Amino acid sequence: MLLGALYHHEALNGTGYPQGLTKKDIPYEGQIIRVADEYDAIVSKRQYKSHVGISDALKIIIENTYPSKELKKSDALSQIALNTHLGKNNPAIVKILFKVVIEDIEYEIYSTQKYIDDISAELSRFKDILKYKDKMEKAKKEKDKNYYLEGIKVLLKGHETLDNYMSIYEQYKNAYEIRTNIVNNLYNEIKIIKKLKV
Repeated sequence: MLLGALYHHEALNGTGYPQGLTKKDIPYEGQIIRVADEYDAIVSKRQYKSHVGISDALKIIIENTYPSKELKKSDALSQIALNTHLGKNNPAIVKILFKVVIEDIEYEIYSTQKYIDDISAELSRFKDILKYKDKMEKAKKEKDKNYYLEGIKVLLKGHETLDNYMSIYEQYKNAYEIRTNIVNNLYNEIKIIKKLKV
């Protein structure tokens, strides 16, 4: 692991640092950490940069597996000139990163879907509340109005009251929509990632 920490900024084509090593001299753990570190740096939201989507980050990493168009063979004796056929990242490691990323996305989908299922149960309860509310508003007799009002009270939970339950209902609806969009976007990311080639 120490070798990985020391050499994870080295690049297969010799353009990395601190020593400008090439593929044959870079420990495998350094090559692994390089790809993981690059992925983390690209997808992490920082104060000085905007967020990059998962599939877009992987596209950047794929680009770094190809030989650089900027490298020129002006110095035929340099290590870089001898390794212009290499990219910065090891393609085999990038392929493994794809699998890890897809598994991570699938876990996020699973966790978010569980939350959506919980919200769905709450929305179902609120639909019953709204049925009682509608019947209460249409009722002509006071005893019928009180009956439906008591039905609403029975369905309320925790910090919900007759004064705030409609705003809580709206919060549940918004949370459901947001999480559903997240899951749909994550499924789309997986589709895009599966089409990417290293």
